[in-house]
Amino acid sequence: MKVTPFFTSISIAFASLIFTGCASFERGVPQDVVILSFPTEASVYINGEATGITPMEIALPRKLTHEIRLEKAGYNPAVKYFTPVPNEKAENFIRFGLQEDLGYYVDLEPGTMKAELKSGLVPHSTGGDPFERMAQQALAADRQLEAGEITPLEHKYIIEQILEFFEAQS
Repeated sequence: MKVTPFFTSISIAFASLIFTGCASFERGVPQDVVILSFPTEASVYINGEATGITPMEIALPRKLTHEIRLEKAGYNPAVKYFTPVPNEKAENFIRFGLQEDLGYYVDLEPGTMKAELKSGLVPHSTGGDPFERMAQQALAADRQLEAGEITPLEHKYIIEQILEFFEAQS
């Protein structure tokens, strides 16, 4: 006997329900998402809970919005969101209740989150003498590099952020 795709998807949904329990109805089946940051090795907090360090891949329930907060010493925190949005299966004329309940008609977007953390050395204002302030911030980045607190790539990134800030202010 040949199994049709309908019965296959129902079987998968039923097995999913059995193994994941009733919470799947409220939260949806998990979806793998990727969290990246520059610089890397930022602490990841998902919905306020410490979860890991970037880069990371994690399975999140697809029917809920998830707040992702990235923190790294010397950088301002970044907050982004994974949000459920209708996928191509949502356009089907016929939908099945169990698949709807388990969240098969939505995907979390974006599938890959990329965050560029802004250095704490980038000022919020130019101050009275912008060139002196810019030089002070660049020297502070140089000291961090010399002390081994940041990598050469992070140093380049911080200097670029400082230059961008002062260029935008002029």
